[in-house]
Amino acid sequence: MWLMIVGLAVVAVTHTARLDVLARLVRPTLLAAVLLPWPRQAAGAQAAAAAPDAFAFLRPTVIVTQAERQQLARGEPVARVLPAPGREVTVFAAVRVAIDPDRLLDWVRAMPRFKQSRYVQAIARFSDPPRVEDLAALALDDGDLEAMRDCQPGACGVKLSAAEMDRLRRAAADAGAAWKPALTQAFREVVLGRVQAYATGGHAALEPIADRRQPYALDARFASLLEHTAFLTQGLAPFAEALARHPASNPAAVESFLYWSKEGVSGKPIVSVTHTAIARYDDAARPEVLVAGKGVFATHYVTASLGLTALVRDADGSRYLVYMNRSEVDVLGGVFGGLARTFMERRLKSESAEILRGLRTRLEGGPPS
Repeated sequence: MWLMIVGLAVVAVTHTARLDVLARLVRPTLLAAVLLPWPRQAAGAQAAAAAPDAFAFLRPTVIVTQAERQQLARGEPVARVLPAPGREVTVFAAVRVAIDPDRLLDWVRAMPRFKQSRYVQAIARFSDPPRVEDLAALALDDGDLEAMRDCQPGACGVKLSAAEMDRLRRAAADAGAAWKPALTQAFREVVLGRVQAYATGGHAALEPIADRRQPYALDARFASLLEHTAFLTQGLAPFAEALARHPASNPAAVESFLYWSKEGVSGKPIVSVTHTAIARYDDAARPEVLVAGKGVFATHYVTASLGLTALVRDADGSRYLVYMNRSEVDVLGGVFGGLARTFMERRLKSESAEILRGLRTRLEGGPPS
């Protein structure tokens, strides 16, 4: 939905004298907010046990502890990193909110306002159909420009296909002294081409990323994330199908749009495109609102991402903002992958609570102006 709203996985890598380790993973696409049932007083415990569990749809992926429920009852956010295989990292967080479904939807549709923070350097929604003018505010740092000018398949500092690398190298070479603005415009056209291909053929229509020795297909990386998100594929299968097979599976009840953003804290800023899908439900077994943020591509660090945000209502009328994110991050591989994971997960847990507090304040403060 808004998704990830609070954040897109922004990773920065720091180089020390002897090793490269992840120095900072800021919120991301990775934030997470899972909502749990509001604990009742002891006198009503039996009635509460009999009431429908508004968060049962998260099982078996997430089980909320009693201690976490008590924390939420005090009005505090909850954040936790979940076990994840390979190079994946998964985090959830939760907070109680005083909003209705329309308020959340208004903010999600106003994505540039919703995601606004000190980490987001530029952001915009794509038109329908997408146009290169939608990317007018996208500027590249000198580090990315230098990397693109020298990119070769198997050795590139930006996540590009082999054909895109060739196109960008040629654009820089043909422009002479004016190569930086020419390369920036050529990159905007590359992004537009990816978005147009995704809009008509999904991830399968995008060329393999060839920044390293072994190219990889974006559709395969996203399929792996989806497979590991059991509560979505088992309990909300039509919505999962719409994400996996977009645009072949495009239910009328699912609203969607694409947006791009440039985010960073330190190290390399990440330019990314996200597909946002929105669904509303009217039965107690499912969220009132469910929003998915599917990563279409990112220029650094993140090879695939899936963020899920939900607004759920408990039996007593309390509402919670729920978000869970699963992303595949390339710095979690290699000799120092374990060290990078430890640092990243610690950072995610500590910063997710802060982000949720800020998001709650924004949502409860009124509709986007």
